[in-house]
Amino acid sequence: MEHKQVVIYARVSSREQEREGFSIPAQLKLLKEYALKNGFQIVKEYSDAETAKKAGRTNYNEMLAFLKANPTIKTVLVEKTDRLYRNFKDYVTLEDYDLEVHLVKESTVISKNSKSHDKFIHGIKVLMAKNYIDNLSEEISKGLKEAVEQGYWPFQPPYGYLRGAKKNLIIDKSRILFVRRAFELFATGRFSLRKLCEELFIEGYYYKAERPKITQCVLECMLKNVIYVGQMNCNGIIYQGKHPAIVSRGLFDKAQQAFLKVDKSKVRKNFDFLYSGILKCGVCGYAFCGERQKGNVYYRCSHHDRTCPNTAYISEKMITQSFRMHLKRIGVNSEVYELIKLSLQMLLGDEQEYHQSETERIQREIEECKEVLKKMYLDQLNNVLDYDLWVNLKNDYEVKLSRLSAELQRHTKANTNYLDTGLKILDLCSKASLPATELKAEEVAQIIREVYLNATVKDKKVKLIFRKPFDSIEKLVKLAKQGIAEIGFAEFKSAIISSYPQYVQSIKKEPEGSDFVSPTCFKWWRLGDSNS
Repeated sequence: MEHKQVVIYARVSSREQEREGFSIPAQLKLLKEYALKNGFQIVKEYSDAETAKKAGRTNYNEMLAFLKANPTIKTVLVEKTDRLYRNFKDYVTLEDYDLEVHLVKESTVISKNSKSHDKFIHGIKVLMAKNYIDNLSEEISKGLKEAVEQGYWPFQPPYGYLRGAKKNLIIDKSRILFVRRAFELFATGRFSLRKLCEELFIEGYYYKAERPKITQCVLECMLKNVIYVGQMNCNGIIYQGKHPAIVSRGLFDKAQQAFLKVDKSKVRKNFDFLYSGILKCGVCGYAFCGERQKGNVYYRCSHHDRTCPNTAYISEKMITQSFRMHLKRIGVNSEVYELIKLSLQMLLGDEQEYHQSETERIQREIEECKEVLKKMYLDQLNNVLDYDLWVNLKNDYEVKLSRLSAELQRHTKANTNYLDTGLKILDLCSKASLPATELKAEEVAQIIREVYLNATVKDKKVKLIFRKPFDSIEKLVKLAKQGIAEIGFAEFKSAIISSYPQYVQSIKKEPEGSDFVSPTCFKWWRLGDSNS
């Protein structure tokens, strides 16, 4: 009898997973047992021990190359959803390979022939496999926030600075004169932004070698950036930086006053234009800036005075109309909204219990560590334990205690309000589906700012790329609508509900000490999970 040929794949993304029973050997053992039980022949095994947040997984990519070179092998065995997919793009890529994916711990097999409700539930799991949800808000991540609070700028160095040692910014000597001269001239109050761009160029202050003349948009951002006085603005909050200032506070304040003195008709104000800062030229990459002409607003490429051929103006009304069409791609109607909400409620119901059980486990380990440290100290005082040995053991246990304390803090402070956060995304997508009569242009702009990654204009056509997780919502909506079209809303909803117990049963079968020891159904939702 010929056995079906399969490949197996395992992945861990941190040392913590090794400690918690997520190890690659444990995953491979499970997959091999599953293959033996089902009569599969393993022809290749792949594993990665990289951080999922870093681009590229060497062996994962090798697996894809192998599957492409061997089209007769169509089956992949993996422990569970978040071991295989880092994001929805991975899901789409594997779907293009026409594979049959066995998610062993979830008792699920996904292929193009799977039932529509199985694809839908799987789509939700994949959508949440990576930590997308916190991107809905404009808060910077915990790691970046900590860096900013410590006085370091963790983002791309602004013009006039370079990345120095120990994460700090240092002055770029080749550009410092440009920045200072720009502030000095504008602070006089004699220049509009347009005239200042010309004056800097005439005086021989060149912005960049490939772009000698600075644009008005870039210049305005520079002149309003507190980074140049040694501070940092993150989401409206000002932090004191450890980097050197390029201009004095007095000169900076004069420049801000100059914005008020210059003729308002000649100074571009961002709040006048709905899509300022969003649109870029689809040819040269320069910003599209707004202008008022005869009571109407038009946008154009700010590179218009150079070599870019994309010189046509596009009206704000036309842009709004284009954005409305793009938003329909992620718009969810009442039926799809109900299905996604139902799935989230089923899959995430026990998340709170998971965090509670983990907190209790860590607290027990902390108490045990403290008891051991106390006993070792007494033994050393009574000369039962050698001093040097005591020092070494003490250091080891203090390191362990520090790690446990950090882990406890992570679970204690974990945002377990996952369903509410997911519903915020759904509410935004529901709003995106409203007709033009119910969705004003200002509301369109507000939604676009929440969901867009990149928006370009070329030949008066607007191209929009959604950011995570909205880039995946479109696929999920299609899965839901496909299922409703095939079997009807009521039956599709019933199928989703009936499929939930099998996931719960697969978890309850997990042995004590495994990564599914808690009753939570899918851990991929957890914010801050190192497994994401």
